[in-house]
Amino acid sequence: MMRYLFPVALMAGFLTPVLATAQQDQVFDKSGTPTRGTITAVSPARITLQATAAALEFDTKDVQRVVFEGEPNELRTGRDRALAGQYSDALEELRRIDPATIDNDVIRQDIDYYTAYALTRLAMEAGGDRKEAHTALLNFVRQNPNTYHFFPAAELLGDLSYAMGDFEGAGRYYAALGRAPWPEYRMKASVLQARSQLAAEQYEQALAGFEQVLASGLNTPEALLQKQYATVGKAVGLAATGQAEEGLKMLQDLIAKGDPNDAQLMGLAYNALGACHAQAGETKQALLAYLHTDILYFSNSAAHAEALYHLSRLWSEVDQSDRAVRARSLLQSRYAGSRWASML
Repeated sequence: MMRYLFPVALMAGFLTPVLATAQQDQVFDKSGTPTRGTITAVSPARITLQATAAALEFDTKDVQRVVFEGEPNELRTGRDRALAGQYSDALEELRRIDPATIDNDVIRQDIDYYTAYALTRLAMEAGGDRKEAHTALLNFVRQNPNTYHFFPAAELLGDLSYAMGDFEGAGRYYAALGRAPWPEYRMKASVLQARSQLAAEQYEQALAGFEQVLASGLNTPEALLQKQYATVGKAVGLAATGQAEEGLKMLQDLIAKGDPNDAQLMGLAYNALGACHAQAGETKQALLAYLHTDILYFSNSAAHAEALYHLSRLWSEVDQSDRAVRARSLLQSRYAGSRWASML
């Protein structure tokens, strides 16, 4: 299935012309700053905007969102709500749009993408229909291989497959990131693929993938972040193969040097610390590590769901059944669509 998804989209430099509109299309960068003009072409890697003085090209990795002249108000509201995590409200807005009234392909693609995006996020977090979400997202990629949403959609397909326990499928979808023109994306692809192998208990392959990232000579901020994620994954892999002490040392060093306000990294790091302590038979230390995620880094929903799963088991091991029940109940109510809730 995967081999039919990506061939056209990843032709180097391929740009799809779009229907020209008035000078009011807006490309927002990661800081939220808009640049106005006419979008003349899009591809998985680039958006071309004809501004007043010149044609500008934006790497899609640097784009937060795009707003189109003439787009329905429901799309603008639905997009904003989807990006704010208000997925049900986003779907309500997006489903009010009559597709027959849309004659601009990139506007139609935005409607379809954010609909699939909201469905998928709901499926992974609140327990929405995973099959419906997977079908919507996969159909979007197949029908729009040159969309500027291509790489985020491929990663999201990997995340959904991972949540469904399809680790092999997740690895295949993540492989699409490895075909991006940016080396940091290729590093990210390797980290995510190795994470999938780790979950599938393919420890040797996973460790090799993490090592490949750590051996990279690239040291941009994003590359360094991927190396930190690789360190976290490697530590878990080492613990799973009987080298918990080495994994603990790596994680303790990373945590000591890391930004304590980085919930995405630290949530994963403390979960990994908990896994290493658990492998070493250190139940109380494992509890403390997972509690860090539960109390300090709950904004990282994926890491929080994982921490709650392990807390529900570890509290039972130390005869704290009431706390085990609370952790289990919170996992089921807040993250019903997560891989961890399905494992209870």
